[in-house]
Amino acid sequence: MAHYPSFLNKIKAVVENYDTVVIGKHLERVLNYTVSGGKKNRAKIVVAAYKEIVPKDKLTEENFLLAVYLGWCLEVFHASVLIFDDIMDESLTRRGKPCWHKLPDVQLKAINDSSMMEATIYKFIKKNFNHLPCYENIIDTLHTNILIITVGQYLDMIAMHQDVLTFTMEQYRKTVIHKTADYSIYTPTKLGQILAGSEDCQGEGAKNILYEMGIFLQIQDDFLDCYGDAKVTGKIATDIQDGKCTWLVVTFLQRANRVQKDILKKFYGKKDEESVVRIKQLYEDVGLREAYRTYEDTAYKSIKRAVQETNGIPKKMCEGLMDKIYKRKL
Repeated sequence: MAHYPSFLNKIKAVVENYDTVVIGKHLERVLNYTVSGGKKNRAKIVVAAYKEIVPKDKLTEENFLLAVYLGWCLEVFHASVLIFDDIMDESLTRRGKPCWHKLPDVQLKAINDSSMMEATIYKFIKKNFNHLPCYENIIDTLHTNILIITVGQYLDMIAMHQDVLTFTMEQYRKTVIHKTADYSIYTPTKLGQILAGSEDCQGEGAKNILYEMGIFLQIQDDFLDCYGDAKVTGKIATDIQDGKCTWLVVTFLQRANRVQKDILKKFYGKKDEESVVRIKQLYEDVGLREAYRTYEDTAYKSIKRAVQETNGIPKKMCEGLMDKIYKRKL
């Protein structure tokens, strides 16, 4: 994503009013550490959706820059959410380096940094977007997005204290829609459309297919957490140790016999490496790698077909994103 230096200077200006030297430099450090290294898919979705939908006579350099800035705002918001997520999950690494809260001079000050990032976004948007008719809609969309994410985080956390044998696919999908799908795919698409003067993706058919794309993305993450190379993904796997409700464990429950389920219950959610190895062997015994490959191929084709049949979504953007993330390694 281009224009980051310009965006960084503008967002620093929001807080430099409070302390030109200390706060501005601190925010720059936080942003450079936490935002860099990501795939920037959310920002790219905002821009791609905007470009595909906005009338050609409105696609000026100034308006395009606003779309880029809005995309960067979503990336900063995403990074702020990941700070909280890493703290709650007790994660060690993110994007190939120690999590922000794991730095010796940061630790739990990261909570305040996350809040500062979010608050700065709103001040930035007010300063640069409040002249637009869609300003209030943008703010409302972001506020709704925060609520949905916190609901998803709650559902994700309480599952870690649940009997693993009671996990269901319905529960998994509900959690993922709130925790991942809404703010990874639906919200950036909606923001791009709002800025372009359209809100077609609020229709149920459009919303549902965007959610399916988000679920597809999370199922890939679940698979990579277990089977991906940490040197490539940039994150040390913790889903099994944390006792997460993932696509892998739910699909395992659908395939396992009584004995295998008893072994799962004994070792799932344990922190020691031996327990993790036992769980991964169970996954191999029921053929989860093959089950995932079948799902990925089937879902990819199904979503691509649905995109063509669904009105109210930027079809070119959606197809391009699916092609990009299909069979991804990180």
